[in-house]
Amino acid sequence: MNKYLDVVKRSLASLNWFETLLLVAILALSVISFIIKGEFSLNNTIAAVSAILGVFCVVLGAKGSIANWIFGIVEACLHIYICFVTHIYGDFLQRLLWNLPMQFYGWKNWRKRERKDKSTTIVTRYMSWNQRIYTVLAILIGTVCLGYFLKDFGPWLIGHLHEILPDMQFKTLKTDYDHPVQLWLDAFTTIISIITVYISTKAFVEQWFLWLIINITYICMWLMSDSDFSFMTVAKYSVYLINSFYGIWMWNKLSKK
Repeated sequence: MNKYLDVVKRSLASLNWFETLLLVAILALSVISFIIKGEFSLNNTIAAVSAILGVFCVVLGAKGSIANWIFGIVEACLHIYICFVTHIYGDFLQRLLWNLPMQFYGWKNWRKRERKDKSTTIVTRYMSWNQRIYTVLAILIGTVCLGYFLKDFGPWLIGHLHEILPDMQFKTLKTDYDHPVQLWLDAFTTIISIITVYISTKAFVEQWFLWLIINITYICMWLMSDSDFSFMTVAKYSVYLINSFYGIWMWNKLSKK
């Protein structure tokens, strides 16, 4: 436990003014969210905490700091809950079955690439053109396949929950999406996130270009939702979007050191 705390302390101590500004921005947005909602509900609190931890995770990730995986574990758990109660099923499955386990895998892999200067940062690298082409093809094929799967998953899930708990009222769960396009956005972000998380564990710079696309798509998807989580989730991904540009710049530098 002490070694993990030491990594976190050293990582936070190395934050520069821009990274600190991103963290302050999401803290401010969390306060604004509570003021706008006018209530301190459990769901609002979970959304705010998830947003704060998520920004810590991506900011440290942009630095190439292995501490990002520690924050990522907790944030992944909170986001799984958020996706479940807002019936964003593709993202829910991706976070539960892939994103959460990969936090541990990423920590293990990055430890092998850690620099010897006690900075907690890693040595990054670029993909080959063949790897880039295979990545794009996997995203396109995976999106189409998952999209058709999700058309039936919502009704199947709700139906089985009613069979298991017939007296339970599932007020926050629906069998479909608020808007039809959300299904395909959910499929796309789920597949590209699965692939990008894997690329991230391998320390490839290209992950940040993919995160750029993912964050724009997530913002569009959550703007279509009218749930309690929408404001803070959109705010979180907006900060992620800014951080994506920073990640591209930083990881390019880290690949040359």
